Amino acid sequence: MVPRRPAPRPHELHRACSDFRRTTRRALLGRGAAHVLPLPEALLEAGAAGFAAERRTRRELLAGGVGAFVALAAASRLTPWDLVARASAAETGDPILVTLFLPGGNDGLGTVIPLAGADRDVYERSRPRLAIPPEAALPIPGHPELGWHPAASGLRDLYDAGRLGVYLAADYPNPDFSHFHSAKFWRSGTLDLSAATGWLGRYLDEAGSLDNPLQGIAVEWSTDDVLASRRAPTCALFSPGDFDFWSPDVWDTDRMLDALRELGGSPAAPARRRAVEIARQAVQVRDALGPLRAEDEQGGAAAPPRAYPDSDTGAALRNLARLLGAGLGVRVATVQSAGMFDTHEGQPDQLRWNLSDLGAALVAFQADLERRGLAERVVTLVWSEFGRRVEDNDSLGTDHGAGGLLLAVGPRTNGGLAVPAWGLDDLDATDGNVPVAIDFRDVYAGVLEQHLGIEAARVLPGYAGDPLRVIA
Repeated sequence: MVPRRPAPRPHELHRACSDFRRTTRRALLGRGAAHVLPLPEALLEAGAAGFAAERRTRRELLAGGVGAFVALAAASRLTPWDLVARASAAETGDPILVTLFLPGGNDGLGTVIPLAGADRDVYERSRPRLAIPPEAALPIPGHPELGWHPAASGLRDLYDAGRLGVYLAADYPNPDFSHFHSAKFWRSGTLDLSAATGWLGRYLDEAGSLDNPLQGIAVEWSTDDVLASRRAPTCALFSPGDFDFWSPDVWDTDRMLDALRELGGSPAAPARRRAVEIARQAVQVRDALGPLRAEDEQGGAAAPPRAYPDSDTGAALRNLARLLGAGLGVRVATVQSAGMFDTHEGQPDQLRWNLSDLGAALVAFQADLERRGLAERVVTLVWSEFGRRVEDNDSLGTDHGAGGLLLAVGPRTNGGLAVPAWGLDDLDATDGNVPVAIDFRDVYAGVLEQHLGIEAARVLPGYAGDPLRVIA
């Protein structure tokens, strides 16, 4: 039976702007795909030679099922498929970076709230319908002028433990408030809309492996452009226990997999080589995930030290912790939050659920990493494509804005506030938005150089900024 995505929760059933719906339609289609991997009958019946002789295009090949959830972000037109030979089971001890995306544009100003001074004055005037009373906010030690949203107790706990770096008013220069453009810039690490690779894909091109698709994992229901690379293989994998094969009228899966493992040679014909290598590589990834699948089948997976929330955010981070603990050579991973942050209307209930879910998932993830002895190796960046407008609207929401919120989570992070205030007394003269105080690429550069150990300019095209101190 083909697994289905869970039905949407009430907080997800809201009306987002058309730009957001357009940019997420492709991802939603990808999320609707099964995560049991089918193989085309033609490949099994005619063998690799016959299948390749039909001159199928790569689009048709993927549509037929091969590699659908080995979902290589590496641009196959630029590199031979023999770069993706097998998953490595060796534990390297390398640093690991996780990015967690809050889709739609999180309201940073509603997450870290001004409580006093000029910022509070502007906040109250601009948000007569949404302003949170100072006494309801969760305090930030040493910063009485700021407080957490009442539902952000998980973020508060991480901050108080010194495991959360907070970057207020983070964005790119002259933001245009487009979901498509902003998400493209953040994913690519450059302000070039024609960029074909993601910033973590380029990192893997420079410092990763050529034979381990599990080095870069989108723990999502579809691929993530953050991992788009030119030569380094990556994969999309939400649940390791559900990664498997299926083919019509084939009942002996073991014999089918043995046949795929034994597909001969490395054919000279490009189409034949692609078919053979995709099939081989998919089986090898399945084999690497075997122990995790066995845990699921036998009910042997240990309970996490702290319960994850019952959401896609919680499930994805729990799955990721298991993948990291299995020693598969994961170097970078991407996750998408369950919440939809495009809060043009009904923001109070949506933001309350979103921040509660996010904080609880991150707290559980950190506890899980600590139990596995991995916490010191992992940094998690939490980002959204932009912030919201300072003014609220008649629908109890906020519209697209600038100067959002970026978070860095982990025991090695430089905890605390990178800037002390939102700067609402100096709003953008054109649109009345939060002025950009931090270029997000300076945070990326800090992570690359201080955590991943690579020169930022090798990964961020044209970068000439000053990396922020992200790692203590």
